[in-house]
Amino acid sequence: MSDTDRIIIKFEKPGLKAHGIFKKGREGLRHLKPLIVLIHGGGCNASYFDNDFHSVPKAFNELGFNVLSINRVGYAHNPLPESASPVLDSIPLYSALIKKSYEEHSNGKNGIVLVGHSLGAVTSLSIAAFEGEKLPLLGVSALGIIPTKDHPTGLAEMLKADPENPRFIVEASPEAIEAFMGPPSVIDPSILVHPTMPLIFEPGLKSELLEWWDSAWYNRFVHEVAPGVRVPLQFLAAEYELGWKGIKEGQPIFDHAAGLFTNTPKLDARLLPGGGHNFEFSRNASFLQKAREEFVNGLISSPPKTAHDPAAFNEIPLLDFALANDITTKPKFLESLRRAVVNVGFLYIKNTPVSIAIQETLIKKGIELFDLPLEEKLKIEMANSKHFLGYARLGTEITAMKPDYREQFDFATEVPAPRPDEPVWQNLRGPNQWPEESVIPGFRVAVENYMNEIQNLALSFSRLIAEALDMDPTSFDKFFDIPQHNKLKLVKYPAPPSDAEIPEGGVQGVGPHKDGSFLTFLLQLAPHTGLEIQNKSGNWIKAPPIPGTLVINIGRSLQALTKGVCTATTHRVNLSPENYISEDGTPLGPRYSFPVFQGVKTDGKDNSLEIPQHIKYLVKDEKVRSEAEATFDKMFNGGESVREAIFISRITSHQDVGARWYPDLLAKALEEQGKFKAGA
Repeated sequence: MSDTDRIIIKFEKPGLKAHGIFKKGREGLRHLKPLIVLIHGGGCNASYFDNDFHSVPKAFNELGFNVLSINRVGYAHNPLPESASPVLDSIPLYSALIKKSYEEHSNGKNGIVLVGHSLGAVTSLSIAAFEGEKLPLLGVSALGIIPTKDHPTGLAEMLKADPENPRFIVEASPEAIEAFMGPPSVIDPSILVHPTMPLIFEPGLKSELLEWWDSAWYNRFVHEVAPGVRVPLQFLAAEYELGWKGIKEGQPIFDHAAGLFTNTPKLDARLLPGGGHNFEFSRNASFLQKAREEFVNGLISSPPKTAHDPAAFNEIPLLDFALANDITTKPKFLESLRRAVVNVGFLYIKNTPVSIAIQETLIKKGIELFDLPLEEKLKIEMANSKHFLGYARLGTEITAMKPDYREQFDFATEVPAPRPDEPVWQNLRGPNQWPEESVIPGFRVAVENYMNEIQNLALSFSRLIAEALDMDPTSFDKFFDIPQHNKLKLVKYPAPPSDAEIPEGGVQGVGPHKDGSFLTFLLQLAPHTGLEIQNKSGNWIKAPPIPGTLVINIGRSLQALTKGVCTATTHRVNLSPENYISEDGTPLGPRYSFPVFQGVKTDGKDNSLEIPQHIKYLVKDEKVRSEAEATFDKMFNGGESVREAIFISRITSHQDVGARWYPDLLAKALEEQGKFKAGA
């Protein structure tokens, strides 16, 4: 290969310097092929892939691929890194070096495939996770990297010894050779004495191994890197790795690691027989090259799309609460819960501890309440209450400036009315209006029993969410009153009149909105489809009733507290006529829905919440993050004016209450809404 086909490309940032060796692919083919990027591991340089007895660049060049072999920071005469965490801090450097090579020396088209070994595999995966949006990545092939909390204590002590020396050397003892290369039966002995070996392997960097062995990197790999890989992945390890000797011992460890990559659209995960950690030096090195070529060619023949945005979900996840009570299944439950609260904001939950008898009693008594004559219901009409509690007639509640086609009763945790000298917004809480016991015997008891059941579930579930976010289980406890202040709505959606004009999207049972609660626990009584959830693509996903479940969704309060990690998702109730007809064509009657909204206190003294950094990184959309932080500041640090604004929004939703008790505030709010409509 001529010097014109070999180009040195340098790149540096403060305290970090690396360079790549670029080799052109076969003429006539390279303009059609992606760029292959090779990234070596620790204690060696780019000649690990390109030497006298095997050459990965040559093999790919002959197939027409341009190849960039990176010499990482601190190797091949690159200066020692000034950073104490060179693995993490070098990721943007390598990303920029790859982008420069791709745009200036490759064709700038057809994409990029990363191929990494050992710490080079960590680097490749991290580039895909943290820099993937900046590069046209087609896929990653990673060999010989298994996240673990258990590292050889002897080697760790060796790295910490002689702190003045930043490098370490692994002596070529029989034990070391077997640890890195595998047993003698899989090694090509001629390679061990080849004169180029001293040029390939060089003293390693202590800082990068100590960094990788720190528990922070294990957590980062598990929670950020692995789920952050959203392109096809070839995840490989050897039969004889640093962490095991043989496939029987290694397979379960490997399978666990491969299972961490939950968002890759295509996973080729396998153990390669007949080799060690440095598989390129085994008798079966050709098997590895063949596997890599098959993976890369598969990306070309069927150009893959990156994994879809998980927030563009097409169904609502179903979780089993029973799994949370078993120590062997709880980790699986928490993993599913994290995906649900971060990506979807809604979930079904079955096998809850809520008493079935108490739930059935509430259903029975709730329907009885709706069946009362109108004059009885009007005795507890919401307009009679300063506290927005009681009966609301059909069409009296407003959502998104339109009336909702539903009637409802609101009940809340029983508390006394605020004193006259307290701020007006305190009237969001107060005593309930109850139907007379003689009219519906046992109704109040049924409501209070059910709210107690949900209160217990709500506290348990808030703690499970904290655990799913790798926080102390009691992290959210301080944001709840004792007892919690929750609100129950009993809602009835009659079928729209047969002669009603049906707009596109159906009659508005409830307009598009996000709940203000911490969590909402919804009991869907009837078989009607109606609840719809909007995903990030803007599509409305149906959430039909599933017998034996509750629907739980994230409210704005939880989204604000977690700075956008937990997502409050827009939803609505669609009363299209077809939702009121069964599959056999018979009418289903009214739709009943009983949600409980879990409240939070916004006037606590300590509103801080320690969210792990790797959890914060789950918020990929900066707009979501900034909006959540702004909401948090308003709700929890905004003082009286913000709480009054929340109160005014309730007045505009229940204008009959506003007209009777707060006419001046209502008039001002409607005037502002009029200006908004005029300017829209």
